[in-house]
Amino acid sequence: MFHFVVVAMHPVARVTFVCTQPAVMKSLLYICSLLGALSGAAQPAAKAFTERTDSGFALYANNPEWYPVTMLFTLDNTNLRFSEGNKLQFVVPPKSERFRIGSFVPARTDAAFRVKYNYRTCMGDVRARPKDTVYLLPFTKGESFLLYQGYNGTFSHGGEQSIDFTMPEGTVVRAIRGGTVVEVVQQNNRQCSEPDCKKYNNYVIILHSDGTFAYYAHIRQSGAQVKPGDSVQAGDAIAYSGNVGYTNGPHLHFSVLSGGFDKWTTWPTKFKTEKGVQLLREGEQYTRNY
Repeated sequence: MFHFVVVAMHPVARVTFVCTQPAVMKSLLYICSLLGALSGAAQPAAKAFTERTDSGFALYANNPEWYPVTMLFTLDNTNLRFSEGNKLQFVVPPKSERFRIGSFVPARTDAAFRVKYNYRTCMGDVRARPKDTVYLLPFTKGESFLLYQGYNGTFSHGGEQSIDFTMPEGTVVRAIRGGTVVEVVQQNNRQCSEPDCKKYNNYVIILHSDGTFAYYAHIRQSGAQVKPGDSVQAGDAIAYSGNVGYTNGPHLHFSVLSGGFDKWTTWPTKFKTEKGVQLLREGEQYTRNY
């Protein structure tokens, strides 16, 4: 991604566009960090840009992703007013081109002016919070699996509201809720029990209607049954489980989360089980009877 600086002097005889690679000025652009097993997820490809107008500059964004992207701007303007006032955080919808964020106009027309800005991007709408939803168990009717690591589990879930089901490789993984598939990684085949192997995780990410994401990890190589842009319903087959990435044995890692500039937030999830609706507990066996 680029840091954009646009300089214009009055009277306007020249407009200079400067694009600085983040490798040169790393302090100027930040991308939201990814929590735990999501460290291999791709960074948003959304970009901001300006265009000259009769009265100043217009600020736009392109977002080619299947999910919304939150952009947080820092302005360092000279003699310019921003049409959005003090608002600096904006959510750019999925698959947007030339999404208008705002405009800059000179505060004084008889003085030089300059527009300069930096921005951070983050996957998803950082305001998203899960609604009081009951999720389906992520496997097939009649199957039972052990929840061997629960919320804040000691092996790899410190500070995370995530769960792991012991699950033989090749088990059908089903969507716990409907939504849109936004990211799929399935090319990896390496595995180890060290955090460094997070970069080899295979996974499917699905965006829900409330703006949260479901993250299904450790699927087998070439094991996804969906692709980005697909719409899925609760209970649809989305992948085959595996033993890939940061694992200590075949299992399905699952979490519901929302984006953030500093880290992801993971959320507790209530599931429909044979014993009713409940938060799942580590060490318990769960059967899907529906």
